[in-house]
Amino acid sequence: MKISVQIGDLRTIEVDAICCPTFEGNKLDDIGKIIDRSTNGQISHLLTLGDHTGKIKQSTILYSNEGITSPRVCLVGLGKLKRLNLEAIRQATASALRKIQELGCKTVACSVSVPEASGDQIQALVVGAKLGLYQFNQYQTNTDTETSIEELCLLVSSELGRETVEKIVRKAEAIADGTLFARDLTNHPANKLTPTDFANRAQDLAATSNYLECQIFDQVELAKKGFNALLGVAQGGPQAPKLIQLTYKPKSPLKTETVVLVGKGITFDSGGLSLKSGTGMMTMKSDMAGAAAVMATIQVISQIRPNLTVIGLIAATENMPSGTAQKPGDVVKSFGGKTIEVLNTDAEGRLVLADVLGYAKIFEPKAVVDLATLTGAVVTALGRHVAGIMGTNQQLIDQLIVAGEATHERLWQLPLFDDYDDGIKSDIADVKNIGDGTAGAIIGGAFLKHFADGYAWAHIDIGGASDYQKGSAYLPKSASGYGVRLLTRFLCDFVAD
Repeated sequence: MKISVQIGDLRTIEVDAICCPTFEGNKLDDIGKIIDRSTNGQISHLLTLGDHTGKIKQSTILYSNEGITSPRVCLVGLGKLKRLNLEAIRQATASALRKIQELGCKTVACSVSVPEASGDQIQALVVGAKLGLYQFNQYQTNTDTETSIEELCLLVSSELGRETVEKIVRKAEAIADGTLFARDLTNHPANKLTPTDFANRAQDLAATSNYLECQIFDQVELAKKGFNALLGVAQGGPQAPKLIQLTYKPKSPLKTETVVLVGKGITFDSGGLSLKSGTGMMTMKSDMAGAAAVMATIQVISQIRPNLTVIGLIAATENMPSGTAQKPGDVVKSFGGKTIEVLNTDAEGRLVLADVLGYAKIFEPKAVVDLATLTGAVVTALGRHVAGIMGTNQQLIDQLIVAGEATHERLWQLPLFDDYDDGIKSDIADVKNIGDGTAGAIIGGAFLKHFADGYAWAHIDIGGASDYQKGSAYLPKSASGYGVRLLTRFLCDFVAD
């Protein structure tokens, strides 16, 4: 969908539908009042009757040939005017555009008041619109009958307003497109997104930007460098593992800080010899959602170009059972030299992250953030509306939580007391990769803490948030693309601080 910014008037623009904001309590803002007068009070009449209440996500189509050029007016419910927030705008915009699309409309217009509407509000509108219309149908053959909105036009009243809104829209589009990229990556089946495919996509991404560099470490290089935990996970299957390193550097003579993003990229997780159930394996193509979010965030950053060096590290492999597979009881030496007793091969994500977190230290980063579908325990603890966060630096954790509130990719901090270290002590190695079955999400973080040494670190467990099973206005069933908006906001705020 193309998003354009034009100088114009909702009453006279020639589109299939226009959007009119409404609020609970029969309230209209200035834009709504103008459209209401132009339609001889039809909107206020509907509000008085109670046929449209203005509640969040309620969308009502009004047909009118009086006073306006568009044949349809979509009344967009935004909830209570005094409580208008960014999430309400995202939800309402997504809901309205989906309803308009169902009618077969191809062009839609909204009005944006400048400077009354903040940059964050305009960004929320664009993000909600693009994310709400997402469909993943690449493997379906009967999609010709579907009609998609081709253009959303944002109307402003002046050239100055157009230039201001245009800049906001382009940034918002980059963020939304990055989220859609992460969704697509996560939704691809494992036979279409192998570790090699993942690496190829990273190289393709780097080729599109003068600000990106890509380096791929293959199996031979990983062995030479000592990524033994990653190689141990990979040894049970025919797919060769890859370590993907995507680097964004701003074109600035000034010395910049470095932030490293680490993503768990298990393109399929059978559990290894600690085999999952058949049902448990059905969604394991998405065990690389953290890596997808990291790669997509690098894509966004290369377009909005903050004055910050950002390195994305993705450990990509399958976890398969075979005669060559890693066995419960095996001991491996990680990149940083610490030894790990592998008691459960289905706790493989923390093994590949252990190597990469150790490797991240060579960049002397100001901060390291990892995203991983690490545990089912975090779903039990927090559900799917929020991800768990823990780490070694409270300031970093707080910065991420603030970014999560702004983007509605929310985080809830879990404790990481030293007491939890007792749960992963091994009798024959430095640590073991499972605990006693309690506090599963925290034990995962406690394990990773041993390898995140020498820098500020935060771990985000997206085991629930990455897969939104019920669906909502702009979050589809299946991959949510969680983390892209959160990390982008965090990185932009990091520069500002």
